[in-house]
Amino acid sequence: MPQQLRVNRKLDVTGATIIGGQNYSLGKGKTFYVSNDGADGGPGTNPNAPFLTITAAIDACTGSDFDAVVVMQESPSSPTSGETWPIALDTAGVLLTGLYSRGLVSDSGFGSTPADTDCITVSANHCAVENLYLQVLTGGTTGNVVAGPASGAVYGFTMRNCWVGLQNTALYGFFTGAATDFPYLLIEDSIFSAPEANKMTSAIRLFNASFSVIRRNLFLHCSSYAVHLLGNCQSVSVLDNRFDLSSDSAGFAIQCAAGSRYNFFDGNSAASQDTATSVTVYTDASTAGHNKWGNNYAGIVAVLAT
Repeated sequence: MPQQLRVNRKLDVTGATIIGGQNYSLGKGKTFYVSNDGADGGPGTNPNAPFLTITAAIDACTGSDFDAVVVMQESPSSPTSGETWPIALDTAGVLLTGLYSRGLVSDSGFGSTPADTDCITVSANHCAVENLYLQVLTGGTTGNVVAGPASGAVYGFTMRNCWVGLQNTALYGFFTGAATDFPYLLIEDSIFSAPEANKMTSAIRLFNASFSVIRRNLFLHCSSYAVHLLGNCQSVSVLDNRFDLSSDSAGFAIQCAAGSRYNFFDGNSAASQDTATSVTVYTDASTAGHNKWGNNYAGIVAVLAT
């Protein structure tokens, strides 16, 4: 007689989004969906009944539960009313992601930032932004794409596989203020670009960061230093990035300010024209020996920072 297997333990599906027998959660916590045809009044956990705004989805997340917010692929180019700008990542552990390899936000389905306003601000630990098209559409003179808070420390932020651009403003793709620290920051596999050379001053400008990694990104035509590490940056590794420079000018690939230390630069490649690129596109103003420079290229020539 065949034996029967009995399971007496209960299956805990707390936080799972189960629709028609399918679990749509991305991880440990709940998954919330956002689309231009959604509504903010519902639970937002069903991709067929999503939220309308990213802000409503983040507000529904629980801190440190590692919830996810998925921007649906079908978001069109028309703005969505009701979004709050900047979009505030103020709940710990939230993943904000596109549905596939490139979701769309800011100028594609969720409105555009008002004048002089950031696109996304990050003030909670262990958040991530992935697979999104991020841009500031404004006629103002301020407004960064992703920015830290005015003060304090934000631990473990990740930005991955994003397209970051600016239009009609001359500021930064990723920005931390002088009183903000971003320990354990990871920025990887993203494209930093702008419609014109004078529209993105620096792609990444860090006043304070430690034990962080910037790797495998593409930087296109910044009007100043593409990666700018200021004096309180330490133990930041900048690895295997590519720089298409707007000018053969000092520091336009990587600029390391006085006071920075223990940073490591290796495998980066920069070019500004079809002739030889100046070695000065990598500059280091810190005390000799405080930072380490490996094999970086200006054009086809391996160089040390000046």
